[in-house]
This record gives sequence, structure tokens and C-alpha cells, in this order.
Amino acid sequence: MQVSTMDVLSDVLRVVRLSGAVFFVAEFSSPWAIESPPSRRLAPFIMPHAECFSLFHVLAEGSCWVQVKGEPPLNMQAGDVLIVPQGDEHMMASDPALRPVPMRELVPQIPWPGMPPVIHGGGGEVARFVCGYLHCDQKFNPLFSTLPKLLCVRSGEGGVVVEPVGPKNRTSAAAVPPHTGRWLSTTLDYMVKEAQTQKPGNESMVARLTELMFVEVLRHYMQKLAPDQKGWLAGLNDPGVNRAITMLHAEPARAWTVEDLARHVGVSRSALADRFTDLIGESPMRYLTSWRMHLAKQLLFEGNRSLAEVAECIGYESEYTFNRAFKRQIGAPPAVWRKKALARPAARP
Repeated sequence: MQVSTMDVLSDVLRVVRLSGAVFFVAEFSSPWAIESPPSRRLAPFIMPHAECFSLFHVLAEGSCWVQVKGEPPLNMQAGDVLIVPQGDEHMMASDPALRPVPMRELVPQIPWPGMPPVIHGGGGEVARFVCGYLHCDQKFNPLFSTLPKLLCVRSGEGGVVVEPVGPKNRTSAAAVPPHTGRWLSTTLDYMVKEAQTQKPGNESMVARLTELMFVEVLRHYMQKLAPDQKGWLAGLNDPGVNRAITMLHAEPARAWTVEDLARHVGVSRSALADRFTDLIGESPMRYLTSWRMHLAKQLLFEGNRSLAEVAECIGYESEYTFNRAFKRQIGAPPAVWRKKALARPAARP
């Protein structure tokens, strides 16, 4: 469970099991307007075990408007990618004044085989999309709850820009460094081409590309946060808090105290506790407990360790104390949680 100094984000995404896939490819001709349901309605059919379910749309051709409740409409152009981290209900249209058609009326009944084409509209200017999702077996709240409602990745002749939209966000659109922008543009272009073909293995290829895209966008978004922004990603930008989180992730089984952690970080106990709580929204020890439970769920799901072994791996001296902590945090004893987790149906493609 060792974690390198700057790789906490990768550690989290590994433990929560980030993965992605494509729903369908779509061709909408103006006038058109569709309403995409919130992800909580889709997840039980597509990925029953996922605790976190985000949506994305790649605009391969044409233009459109997209809007989430309470926010102004956002214009998208060919080459742009829209990520909906919280899975909010949203509308996409050739004209935001149009009344949208629910997406459930246009797509085949779930579950569907492969990546079905969805064709809709009045026969005018065409917008073509590749639509999909990203999901995690576990929802890491410190990360996902602080992301904006929308993240729009814009690709154009001037380079690549990440534009966040949402009430919690105070980060303006910022240009991606040229080398990263070229890589991201190439990845997106390749992903669109793979999604539009029927080559063997293309669904697996697209899944890996969506994961790479999401991680790259997160990395850039994190680096461009406003100085006074709060949240887990902002904490990773703070030297002291970053070092504290890194140490907790590197040695989750250690009997940490705030004093011990502060001594290793090189600041006072009160300074670390105040700064950590201010940025992350919870104390270092509460964060450690939550992280231990994420690790416990991962180990339990793997199914090859006894409860006593899991307890020891994450720093509990006895199976009894682990049982109490897990039930208090998760809502069920670890043995019960594991039985239900292992009995879940396989995810549908």
C-alpha cells in the first residue's frame, strides 16, 4: 500500500476502481433537444454495483447547447468533450429554447447490445456524439462531491481548454499546456474513431481511453483551482496538507495521531489540524478512518482475506473493533457487506 509523494490521486482511483465505457453513438439533426436523466436512474441498469456514476459526451461533429438546472446554457463545438461528474440531469439541444424529448424515448430498452446508433431530429444541421459513462465501485466523496456540475474540454486551433461550470466552482477556463493538449486531442480523436467502428475489442479500447481522458482532465483542473478554493483537490495543491494525505495513504495501518502526523509534516499540531479541516472539510483522523473503510471495502470485495486479516491490514488491533468501525461508517457489518457485494450481478456492457 505504499504511495509515492505525488500519486495520491492515482491511489484513490485504483482503490475505488475507476472504469469507463460508451453507451451509444448519436446523430441529432436540428431542430432537436434531448433531456438526459440523472445518473442515479441509469446506474442500476448499466452498472448495478457502482456507487459513483458520471456521464460524458464527445461532440464529434456540429455544435449544440447544453444546460444543467440553475446554470446558463453552454455552447459546444466539434471536438469538445462534456463531463458531468455528479451525473446531474441535463439538456442538450440545437436551440436551448426548445422543449426536450426524454432520452429514454430514443434509446433501445436497457440493456442493449454493443453501441447502438441513436438518430433523432428534424433533418437540418447534424451534430454527432459519442456518449458514455465513468463509474467507480466506491464513491470517494472528498473528490467527487467537490467537482463542478460540468467540465467542458474544448479542443480548437488555439489549443485545449478545460472550462468548469457550477456554483461551487470559482476556477475560470484555463489553457492546457501544449504537449498535454496535443495528447488529449489525439486521444479524443482516436476514441471517437474507435467508438464509430465495429473492430474486435473496440469497446475495451474505448473504455481505457475514457479513463485516461478523465484522469488527465482531473489533473489539469486540480492545477488550475483558485487560491481560495476548498476541497480535496485543493488540499493536494497545498504542500502541508498534501504531505499529510500522502502519509496517511502510504501507511494507513499506522497508529497515527495528529501530533505524530504534524511532526512528520513539519508544522504544529494546531496549524495542520486547522488547515487540513479548512481545505478537506474534516479532521485528519476522520479522513483516515474514511480512507481505511475504502481500503477495507476493496479488500473485502477481493474476497481472499479473512475479516481479521482485513482488520490488521488497515490498522485495527482486533476483528471486533474493525466490525464496530465498519458498521458505524458503512451501515452494515463487514461480513454482511461482503456477502451482498459478492452476490451482485455482473455489470452489463
